[in-house]
Amino acid sequence: MYSNQLPIEENWGDTRLWSTGSVRPQRQFDHWCDFVNRAHSRWDIQRQDFDQFPAFIREGRFEQFRLVNLTSAQGNIKGVRGSREIAIDDEALYNILFIEKGSECLIIGGDEVFLNAGDIVVWDNTRPMTFITGKSLHQITLAVTHERLQHVFPAINEFIGVPFSTQSGVNRLFADHLQSLDAEFGKLTSQQARYVLDSTLRLLSSALENNAGDFETDQSSIQLFSSICLYIDGNLDDLDLSISAIADHFSVSVRHLHRLFHKSEMTVAKYILMQRLMRCKQELESPSHKSTTITEIALKWGFNDSSTFSKTFRRVYGVSPREYRKTSTGAPDPVVR
Repeated sequence: MYSNQLPIEENWGDTRLWSTGSVRPQRQFDHWCDFVNRAHSRWDIQRQDFDQFPAFIREGRFEQFRLVNLTSAQGNIKGVRGSREIAIDDEALYNILFIEKGSECLIIGGDEVFLNAGDIVVWDNTRPMTFITGKSLHQITLAVTHERLQHVFPAINEFIGVPFSTQSGVNRLFADHLQSLDAEFGKLTSQQARYVLDSTLRLLSSALENNAGDFETDQSSIQLFSSICLYIDGNLDDLDLSISAIADHFSVSVRHLHRLFHKSEMTVAKYILMQRLMRCKQELESPSHKSTTITEIALKWGFNDSSTFSKTFRRVYGVSPREYRKTSTGAPDPVVR
């Protein structure tokens, strides 16, 4: 648990602590590789011999987010993420990678993605990938769980591996915001972090939508898909919310509705279920809802009964709603009198 008054990461501004300089020169590259595997999911990194490997390596975590600042003066360092490495990690993450200086090449789905200073790309740690560093690389990565980012921007899978420049407009605003977030992230309190990171995801969504027309994607389909998701999000408390009702509302066939969601690798029914679960989860962890029973929360967000809700919650999150509430807030479920 995080304190609402204390910073989420101590010594965030002390650059001496976030450096390979803390170990002897011959161990610095191994230390850098270990950091990449800890902060950026697992990789098979080709080991090389360096007399020294000075680098800045800083990572902070908060709830469903990670923020990683990484440098590498050396180029041509290669890391491969295959099925073995993917199987080791137990958290599905989207990674928003910003190149502040230098260059890097990613290979995603067989396609080479060349990145230079000022470029951003999104990669998914559940998919095979290769990275090859350029010289004098400095990158900032914001990692977000699949659940959290899909909640804000359901069409995210359409943008994996598609780079965009941050030279101007909303793209520039997002890059500036990400750099400021990196500078201040660990100094934020938990309450401040939640507010700021919500704003970060909204700004990211605007930047991605701004770039929807820069590559071969049906922009009208993305806009329709986003509108449908917003409609679903606004009607989760409606017990009559159904696939056919949604299709009728947007004057599309049920088949076309399924086709739109197929691109996001999630069915319509699963999207509705996951959004309802997320709303329940947010209220279970919120101190402002500590007097609301689990049954009341479940019924409020479209579940027919608390038994079905509890079984579904446990299947998805691995704990019961009661256990999750106690772990998150330290408060038991209120007694109904």
